[in-house]
Amino acid sequence: METKILKGNTLQEKILSDIKNEILNLIKRYNKVPVIALIVLCCLNSLNAQDTFQKIKIYRTWVSLNSEPFKIKGVLYEVKDSSILVSRSVVIQDYSTDRFEIAKLNINNIETIKTRRKNSIGKGVLIGAVSGLVVGVLIGLIDGDDPPCPSGSWICLRYTAGQKALMAGVPLAVSGAGIGALIGSIKVKIPINGNINNYNRNKNKLRKYTIKEK
Repeated sequence: METKILKGNTLQEKILSDIKNEILNLIKRYNKVPVIALIVLCCLNSLNAQDTFQKIKIYRTWVSLNSEPFKIKGVLYEVKDSSILVSRSVVIQDYSTDRFEIAKLNINNIETIKTRRKNSIGKGVLIGAVSGLVVGVLIGLIDGDDPPCPSGSWICLRYTAGQKALMAGVPLAVSGAGIGALIGSIKVKIPINGNINNYNRNKNKLRKYTIKEK
């Protein structure tokens, strides 16, 4: 089976590149480089590397049967005229060595098919956290250092741009991670209800999530 190398989304790469350039421009304005900004740049480079060298996509699949009390879990392997083949393995290396088991499911017995990209939750957490961190860092750096405290003042809270970046970046990173996890957990639901017409209408859509037909 041929393994494909899939490039990351062009728009996403452009956005990540623009964010990195903006951070670098802001860093040049300050004598002290916040460590957090360097961490953000490393994370963004990591995301780009993942998108560039990512191999064939694996979609986890859950098939609910109208005659059984449980679901069939695995990977959608092949879409046939009146049935689907579901593999038990979610490890991509197994498909190059033929070390996987196949379950053949007749359309008449299928209630719903749900699918989701493998590791989509983890990737959503990572992208959400990095995005929130980037926004917080930009807010702190753009706001800059607070002015010196007035002489004779009793109470004066003064923060540097780096401190502001940290205070804004951490909460936004946590919030972004939560939002990313929710988005990443969303499954594509395709109702079949044992109906061949419903299946035929969704056949091309299902093929996008198979391994064999890529």
